[in-house]
Amino acid sequence: MLIKLFITLLLSFSTYLIGEQRTIVHEGMEREYILHVPKKLNQDTPIVFVIHGYTGSAEGMVAYSGMNSIADREGFIAVYPQGTIDSNGNTFFNVGYEFHDDSTINDVSFIRELLRSLSQEFKLNRKKAFATGMSNGGDMSYLLACTSSDLFKAVAPVAGVLMKGLKDNCNMTSPVPLFEIHGTADKISLYEGDLNNEEGWGAYYDLPSTIEFFAKKNLLVNKSVEQITNKELGADYDIFFERHWTDGLDQEVWMYRIEGGRHVWPGIKFNWWSNPLLWFYFGSGNDDIDASEEVWAFFKKYL
Repeated sequence: MLIKLFITLLLSFSTYLIGEQRTIVHEGMEREYILHVPKKLNQDTPIVFVIHGYTGSAEGMVAYSGMNSIADREGFIAVYPQGTIDSNGNTFFNVGYEFHDDSTINDVSFIRELLRSLSQEFKLNRKKAFATGMSNGGDMSYLLACTSSDLFKAVAPVAGVLMKGLKDNCNMTSPVPLFEIHGTADKISLYEGDLNNEEGWGAYYDLPSTIEFFAKKNLLVNKSVEQITNKELGADYDIFFERHWTDGLDQEVWMYRIEGGRHVWPGIKFNWWSNPLLWFYFGSGNDDIDASEEVWAFFKKYL
């Protein structure tokens, strides 16, 4: 009896920390996601999609983003979609990589349906939806900005890139504020881009061009660059804050350029349920900023 009680309490504690593991049927396929709901809800409660990277998982995203604790403090719903398995046996979101040309998975439709379903279940204002993600999840955030500006208030890719095919067909029907965090020494999502597709992911743009593109899409004409951390003063990295805005308009486009920064979610968190491999790949990162806190502060501007 005591063992059974202990297991029940342990599972309940795990659900509290990680979130509720759920499924939804979309286009005939059972899709998984993790849901974390704050104690107090109303129709103005925001909803934030936090999207994992290639080969990653919803559980891993919960663990290293630490977004649940911010959701509890700030009162928003955190949703962690789970990607499907590609022909290489890896989890992914379909953003147009060259080796996914034969994939019929429509992750934009999946996330839109998931937002619709959760908004209906919790009686939410769908105009307070946001999306962020790491790497492939960051790429997915760009995709949502271009395809779902009717639903997403702002997006914040971390180590994400803009695929060439998406830029050529970006159909933003309304402004989408955007905030990118990216390291200049990222060896996976190259800061300098890869328009010749030398890495095999498919052609994608460099980060300065990407930010300029979304600044123009959002009708922004002013630009400033400010250094916010300094290695000479004890920081791990020099970080530069690039801001695009137009006087009289609400929307802005930001980028944190981390000089020498790698393929990492800055301020990465780990807890007892984490996969040890995550620490191997991501554990030694940038602690000058907390990406989750910075992303939420950006989203909060648009509530």
